[in-house]
Amino acid sequence: MGRKGDGNDFQSKFDLKEKTTLHELINTILDRLPLGVFVKDGEHKFDYLYWNRFMEEMTGLDTSEVEGHNDFEIQYDSFISVEQRMELDRNIMQTGKVVELQGKVKAADNTLRDIEITKCPISLSNGKPLLLALWRDVTGKHAMESALKRAQTLTKMALHSSDIHTCSIFINPDSKVNFDDAVVSLNDWVGESESLFNHLWGDFVSNFHPDERNFCIDQFRKLCRGELSETKLELRVFNENEYNWREITAYVYERDEKGRPIILLACSTNIQERKNQEQYLEEAKKKAEIADMMKSKYLADMSHEIRTPLSAITGFSELMAFAGSDEERMEYYEIIKTNNELLMQLINDILDLSKIEADVMKISYAPVDINELMDTTFASVRLRVPEGIELILEKGSCCCSFVTDSIRLLQLINNLVNNAIKNTKKGSITMGYTCLPDNSLKFYVKDTGIGIAKDKLDSLFTRFVKVNDYMEGIGLGLAICQGLVARMGGTIQVESELGVGSTFSFILPSHEEK
Repeated sequence: MGRKGDGNDFQSKFDLKEKTTLHELINTILDRLPLGVFVKDGEHKFDYLYWNRFMEEMTGLDTSEVEGHNDFEIQYDSFISVEQRMELDRNIMQTGKVVELQGKVKAADNTLRDIEITKCPISLSNGKPLLLALWRDVTGKHAMESALKRAQTLTKMALHSSDIHTCSIFINPDSKVNFDDAVVSLNDWVGESESLFNHLWGDFVSNFHPDERNFCIDQFRKLCRGELSETKLELRVFNENEYNWREITAYVYERDEKGRPIILLACSTNIQERKNQEQYLEEAKKKAEIADMMKSKYLADMSHEIRTPLSAITGFSELMAFAGSDEERMEYYEIIKTNNELLMQLINDILDLSKIEADVMKISYAPVDINELMDTTFASVRLRVPEGIELILEKGSCCCSFVTDSIRLLQLINNLVNNAIKNTKKGSITMGYTCLPDNSLKFYVKDTGIGIAKDKLDSLFTRFVKVNDYMEGIGLGLAICQGLVARMGGTIQVESELGVGSTFSFILPSHEEK
């Protein structure tokens, strides 16, 4: 089966040194191979002439049971029938072609094995035709391929659901870069021109935010030059009418014998949600810092505001004991009374705000005669309005019965009127309400006071905020108003012009009686 003359020389050497025959050596080698080998007579009935150990173990048929017999005389499992095997063998011998087959075979141990079979014609030196067959057990290989395919599919699914994109960049020995089927000169890639990046990624690079685009390109150039082993970038990419943050990680996966990069791997991850969280936390931190500063200022202001009436009460209480006349004593009494009321108002404001923020403020709804409530409030407020300021009442034309919490409504109107009195030195203060088409009511308080700058309107309803530091109070009245209106299902707003005046209004829906 080898070249003519080689067998005798080879055999003579082994007869002398190993005391064995070439036939035994070849059998030993074939039995050690991790694949099945059998040989058939290429003429007539295709009798088996050789059957190695692998075939014995695979089929459970001993060599003595097989040699000298054909496929009609022996039985072993195959994915093609005996007739098909015989027909196939005849075609191979007639055409001289090599044929490869693949299928599943039940082995002697009852396990199902994946087998690849190769059959081809051969001949001896004397011209005798033979048929050679090789059986390869590829069960493990197929299992690995199947597992790899499953892993790849799962990875694809995970990457898709996670919005992660990966790619490979190949730098060939001929100084070409292969990226998504685009091949360009490495000199262009590591050069200063951006045209390569545009060529490789098409319009994608143009979607990079201008602030990060050049830095990203520069980092990839350095990777290709071998100046960097890896890089991690955060950049904004334009997608669906807006920029989204992505994180790109790239590193040198393989180098040539000279240490030059030949394969780069890159991964792009959507980090927009993380950036949103970072922005939210940053804003929350700033708000917390501002709130902390405001709280410190509030404590200082509150301390001052409470200390002022307390000092007056304490001081004039002592002076009352030494008053020289009833007239002087009455004067001290009025001062003490006024400061008592101021102190009580401060404490009530603090308690109300605490209840609102703790969501324990009780709201009780019942039918209210709005016109009567407005008349009563007007009569009470008029006593507090300084001389030179006109107080005006405007009533709506709709039905005056309205289901709401009368106590909280009075508190809202009084707070807004008190705020107007503090900020108005002349002109007028107008309080009133109007009826809206959805059966809700809009209450308002207008003044011709000092007004509020536009840059301070956004923080006006924030607790502890005082637009004018020289005004009375600790900046809780409007915060309480906003909290009460929200608890009653309404909205509050302000319109103001510096030096002209302000209009505070709130809308309350009608509620079911409780």
